[in-house]
Amino acid sequence: MRRHVLIEPTSRLAVWSLRLTVVGIGVALVALLAARTDRLDGAQAAAALAAGLGVTAAGVVAAALAGMLIWFSGYRGARYAVAAMLLGLATLAYPVASLAIGIGHPALNDITTDPADPPAFDIAASARPATANPVAYPAAFAPLQRRLYPEIRPLEIDLPPEDVNEIIAELVAGRGWRVLDRLDYRGPDREGRFEMVHRSLIMGFRDDIVIRVRAVDGRARIDMRSAARYGRQDFGVNARRVVAALDDLRVAARRAQRQQ
Repeated sequence: MRRHVLIEPTSRLAVWSLRLTVVGIGVALVALLAARTDRLDGAQAAAALAAGLGVTAAGVVAAALAGMLIWFSGYRGARYAVAAMLLGLATLAYPVASLAIGIGHPALNDITTDPADPPAFDIAASARPATANPVAYPAAFAPLQRRLYPEIRPLEIDLPPEDVNEIIAELVAGRGWRVLDRLDYRGPDREGRFEMVHRSLIMGFRDDIVIRVRAVDGRARIDMRSAARYGRQDFGVNARRVVAALDDLRVAARRAQRQQ
C-alpha cells in the first residue's frame, strides 16, 4: 500500500518578504549610484533612496509576520523569511541609526562663524538648482546656532592676513575639499575668499563651504560657513566640520608664529 506523505505548503508571505527586500535594496542601490554619478540631484536621490528603504522595511515587516505564521502553522519557507530579515536589517541599520541621531539634532543645515555677516556663496549659488536649499543664510538660524554651538565664532590670529593664505590652502588640500574659487587676501580692497564643495562618502551629497579672510587691527580674522545643499537636517555635520577646521587653522597659525 502506497503511503502518502503530507507536505506542508510554503508560506507565500515569506516568499514575498524576500522579494520585497531584494527589490527595495535594488532601488536603494540605484539611488546611490544615480546620486554619485549626478543622474539625480540631491532631492531626487533622497526621494528614491527613501522609497527603496521603505520597500525594504516592508519586506522586513512581512518577514516578521511570515515567521510568526510559520511558527504557528508549520508552513515551510522559514529560509525566505530569515534571508529577508537579515538582508533587510543589514540594509536599514545605518539609515535608522542616522535617523535616530538626527531626531536629537535641531533642523539646522547652514552654519557660520558670523551670523550677522555670513560669508557669501558665489560659485555655489549659481550651481544650486531650484530644488536646493536657499543660498542665503537663514536669519532664524542665528539664535539657535549661538545657543547650540557657542564655540563657533570668528577666529582671530596674530598673523598678517597675507600670511594665512597658504595656511588655509593647506587645510583645504588636507581635507580633500574641491576648490571652486580662490582669492588670496590682497589688502583691504580685496579680502581673502576660498570657496569649496565637499561630497558625502556614501550618497555623494554636496555641502558648500566658504572661508573668508579679513584684517582687524593688523591681525587676520577668519570666518567660515558650511551649508548643506539639500535637506532641512544635516545631523550636525556642518557644525562639526567648522569646529574641526577652525581648530586645525588655530594650530597651524601657532606653528607659523613660532617659525617667524
